[in-house]
Amino acid sequence: MKAKAAIVFLITGIFFWVACSKSPGTAPATKTTTTTPTGPIVIPQPLPNTVDKTDTLKVMAYNVLNYGDMCQGSTSTLNGYFKTIIQYASPDLLSCEKMNAFPISSTMPDNLAINIRDSVLNIDFPNRYAFATPTDVSGGGMSVLFYNKQKLTFVKTETLYQYITDFDLYKLYYNDPNLAITHDTTYIYVVVNHTQSGTPSTTRDQQVSTYMATLRAKFAYFPNLINMGDFNTANSYEAGYQSVITATDSTQRMSDPPFYPDQTVKYPAEWEDNASSYASQLTTTTRALATVPNSCGTSGGAKSWYDHIFISPWLVKGSNYVSYIPNSYNTIGNDGHRIGVDINSTAPQINTSAPAAVINALWQFSNKYPITIKLLVKANRNAYSIADPIEKN
Repeated sequence: MKAKAAIVFLITGIFFWVACSKSPGTAPATKTTTTTPTGPIVIPQPLPNTVDKTDTLKVMAYNVLNYGDMCQGSTSTLNGYFKTIIQYASPDLLSCEKMNAFPISSTMPDNLAINIRDSVLNIDFPNRYAFATPTDVSGGGMSVLFYNKQKLTFVKTETLYQYITDFDLYKLYYNDPNLAITHDTTYIYVVVNHTQSGTPSTTRDQQVSTYMATLRAKFAYFPNLINMGDFNTANSYEAGYQSVITATDSTQRMSDPPFYPDQTVKYPAEWEDNASSYASQLTTTTRALATVPNSCGTSGGAKSWYDHIFISPWLVKGSNYVSYIPNSYNTIGNDGHRIGVDINSTAPQINTSAPAAVINALWQFSNKYPITIKLLVKANRNAYSIADPIEKN
């Protein structure tokens, strides 16, 4: 009887692995079976000629304070500061939110995405960066997603919602060294945000809640999905923020890493009226005064936490070759002592969280702190993975 049960379990296990494969025809010829207290588990062996590789993707979200509107100066002046920041941060995925609107079909210098790609990103890292196709259906400020094309390939842009600005979903895949053998693609989806600021939160609640409902209708369960940008939230109670982190189906809930899985801070969270409890996470603002270094941004020093990078359950658990690296969330340039003061203020202490040139560049370039996380990517060697959810229109 036990032998019969073991055979049934083995057959079921084989069926499960094949059913989850994105390319069933590439199933390996040999498998290794190990025995556990609950019975045999089928572990597929690596396919011939595949390589064992792990990689890191650094993800960065940055409100670039109307880059291109000339309020802070020429783009060439700003590009000098931006290059210093990028050389230090070296992101693989970079969202630039709150860019001045520009004609997408234009060429440099009018096309601000080309300007950043060619005059900032690829200066220190030649031929590394490209940008996903941007949109401007709303006719407002724009966001652009840049990516390391040596690690990632862009597939498509889809506008989830357009209201005041566009909320776009970008689809990319990891350039897995074994892809030609496994034919099993590891996709990564990114949503980029810049919501309406101010009080009350009604408009931004509508913006985020609407596109989150669209995402949940599109995916029965969330794939490798990142949702990042400037959400302008004053606390975790806001309906827009809640629409990201709560859902009836747990596979459609997203996580804010400092809360989970890192558990550095806890819900409920009121960061605008209780800034000291979130001193290291605050992203608004790098400047104490509204007139220094220019009159284009907001004042008050670090006082609120508007910028976030949410991640899907797959990324938390590492379910499909990509996983969040614990405690990798970082607010670049915020040493936890910036409340009410400039990022480069020597009081209450000198900011040594980044090189002095980077600290100064952050102060000059934008009134927002950039935020980053890191993702671990594993090469797929056996053509097996959890099936990506079918995309519904």
